[in-house]
Amino acid sequence: MTPQYEVIVIGAGIGGICAGVKLQEIGIDDFLIIDRVGGLGGTWYSHSYPDAGCDIPSTTYQFSFARKPDWDRLFAKRDQILEYLEKVAADYDLPRRMRFHTTVIREEWDDANGLWQLHTESGEVLTARFVISAVGAYINPKTTPDIPGLASYTGVSMHPAHWDHDYDFAGKRVGIIGVGASTMQIAPKLAERVERLDIYQRTPQVYLPKPDFVLRPWMQRLLALPGGSAIANGIAQTVIDSALRVAIYTPAPLWRSAARAVDLVGRNAYAGWVRIKVRDKATRQVLRPDFGIVCIRGGAGGDYLPTLNRENVDLITAGISEITPTGIRGADGVEREIDALILATGYEVFSDPESYKPGTVIGRDGFDLGVFYNTEGLQAYYSTSVAKVPNRFIMIGPYSWTGTAFHYFVENAMRHIATVIDETRRRGATVVEVRPESQRRFHADMLRSGRNLSYYLETRCEGSNSYFVNSQGKSPYIRPWSLLKTYRKATRFDRDDYSYRPAVVFEDPADVPAVELARG
Repeated sequence: MTPQYEVIVIGAGIGGICAGVKLQEIGIDDFLIIDRVGGLGGTWYSHSYPDAGCDIPSTTYQFSFARKPDWDRLFAKRDQILEYLEKVAADYDLPRRMRFHTTVIREEWDDANGLWQLHTESGEVLTARFVISAVGAYINPKTTPDIPGLASYTGVSMHPAHWDHDYDFAGKRVGIIGVGASTMQIAPKLAERVERLDIYQRTPQVYLPKPDFVLRPWMQRLLALPGGSAIANGIAQTVIDSALRVAIYTPAPLWRSAARAVDLVGRNAYAGWVRIKVRDKATRQVLRPDFGIVCIRGGAGGDYLPTLNRENVDLITAGISEITPTGIRGADGVEREIDALILATGYEVFSDPESYKPGTVIGRDGFDLGVFYNTEGLQAYYSTSVAKVPNRFIMIGPYSWTGTAFHYFVENAMRHIATVIDETRRRGATVVEVRPESQRRFHADMLRSGRNLSYYLETRCEGSNSYFVNSQGKSPYIRPWSLLKTYRKATRFDRDDYSYRPAVVFEDPADVPAVELARG
């Protein structure tokens, strides 16, 4: 059987666009990029809530092969980021290779024919020689959190990933559940319009200063100079790289002592920052974390903390007992009526085993990726390849975070993936699979090199509800390598860590078991 496509990429966001560009670089034009939503851009297509934007500097939020020196602001807003991604896609002729409103519900490996069958929600089956999962780090929004009574609520309800632009918030009573990155941007804008804004906080976050400003023409001209934008990005990467090196290479006893000192100093410094920004003493006290200061990825908070000073804003930390048809009843028994409910309750993250549903990715010999990850833990060779799952790669997998922005580590992931696919074709093979021993060796290195990070995240972050630590008590989020090592090793690896073979096609289905002999 001949597959319909050489490669299918699942996801048309930052990762999918990067995959399309890099596939063309190795001479593959027969590929399809699919996405379940109606357009390209991933997060930036779906998330259009008030003041949505980047919380890291724009100079780092771009591909190395498509530098943009003319961002409007140091922290770009959603519309300009989406415009940038659309332009990159157009420049590389990707839109004609994209298909939207296409949801894959099951991926099944056909070993006899050496191809993947992708079963879609519509009932259509797409086939490809290779599959690249570029679904991103935040896989599914948690739109139905486990809160008693949620289904009984009769008012307007929305998640930041599905914002209702037709609803007029003016003069309304609004409740927001969750105090993460979305609320940090949404709350200041809503507070200016609503009658009352109730913000429900379960776990305190860290809201850092946001030195945002308009990038003047002379600044844009500097960034446009040869190497200008790359240098600005390199400075940020150097800071991250230095921090990673300290975390990885500091002797364990010294690291543990230093971690306690850093947390003490950091918490006191943050308390001082909150004291400057928030007037009410009681509110300041519930904003202070009592766990490690680096346990939660701090966001550039901008106007969030001052918003808590407004007369029409209440920060509620007593907990939620239930949601009623017309409001929210707190653990203290007080019910607060609302007209609209915003569920800023987070996402299923790539480092959570629950994000990988059993029965959705079936590899060789019935291997179920979801069952494996939920029972054995998250692991993948170079964060991209899993044994018994041939010809399929993950762009954002276990231990894949290696830089300031997603662009950096999806580029590194794709450099590795493209190298493997190119090597497979060079050998005249059609099937490639990472060897189990190679995967185990890489995972052992992640555990060994990441001992300091694991100690901090899994011990000092207790009670933080951090997505750096998953339900298995593990932290397969950050790769414990320097950025330089990650960059180099993406292509400088032993090619024989993978096995290669031609697809074996059988005329008689009774001969299919003989594939084990053909594989060698």
